[in-house]
Amino acid sequence: MALGLAPGTWVRSAVPPPDYDSCVAITRLTDLPPRLGPFVTLNAWELDSNHHLFGSYSALRATAPGEFLTASDRGNVLRFTIEGDRLGIGPMARFNGEDRFAEKRASDIEALAIDPKSGTVWAAYEGLNAIERRDARLRSPTRVRPPSMQDWRSNSGPEAMLRFDDGRFIVIGEGTTRWTDDRMPAVLFARDPAEGDPGMSFAFSAPEDFRPTDIAALPDGRVLFLLRRIVFGLPPRFEIGLLVADPAQIAEGETWSGELLTVFSRPFPTDNYEGLAVEPTDGGYPVTITMISDDNDIAYQRTLVAQLYWDGRAGR
Repeated sequence: MALGLAPGTWVRSAVPPPDYDSCVAITRLTDLPPRLGPFVTLNAWELDSNHHLFGSYSALRATAPGEFLTASDRGNVLRFTIEGDRLGIGPMARFNGEDRFAEKRASDIEALAIDPKSGTVWAAYEGLNAIERRDARLRSPTRVRPPSMQDWRSNSGPEAMLRFDDGRFIVIGEGTTRWTDDRMPAVLFARDPAEGDPGMSFAFSAPEDFRPTDIAALPDGRVLFLLRRIVFGLPPRFEIGLLVADPAQIAEGETWSGELLTVFSRPFPTDNYEGLAVEPTDGGYPVTITMISDDNDIAYQRTLVAQLYWDGRAGR
């Protein structure tokens, strides 16, 4: 058997060189449902490209009104803009600024946080249970592996991260605390974790087998969670939810949760949404919610960007 397979192992066509020239095709999606629970549907787009640095986006933040930074689990970043129903593509690059690719576990960015005043960026690496801080131009890296995150399971490390305006951070893992548990490990840092803050450990629980993929702050102090669950089939598909929670209810060693507001359903374009950004209106409600999906470099998944509008004051 080994001799029979050997020619296929050693004889193959040449690997094509990386494509750094292809543009990104943008298709605006139509026939969207007008509402998803309390959320008004604004727009959705599908992005596609053969560019070597495109795709697999797993984190998203707004850097200025209508301007966004998204990072991939391959360590790449893309900047784009949205103005009304028009999405514009900016530069693509490596997050570390280098041409070479690091191994997957050392470049698997799953979450971003940004200080809007200084532009400082923090990235959470799932494979390393690490947080890295860089300046607004993605230079001067400082990377730490907080002790409170060091025992999070392999390939189930930090998946969602949020920086509050007062300097606190929340980081939530993708894996559960134990195989027999449905809670995710989480840490609340009182200040920048890159400065050595030890953090306070707690757990997060999402309803109906959902798991968090991103988190963003709301104007009233609450936070919005982007949730995902897998529906197994051929091919498997994803169901997406949005949940609101109050961080004032976080307590050391306890379980934090919130209220599930909606679950996305077709004809809304559902996929593996992993990035979430919230933009307030004049510092308050209503808010514009932007989401991006991770295509995992798989043919049946897509890179989608969708926007919703929400007046979160209702029912408070």
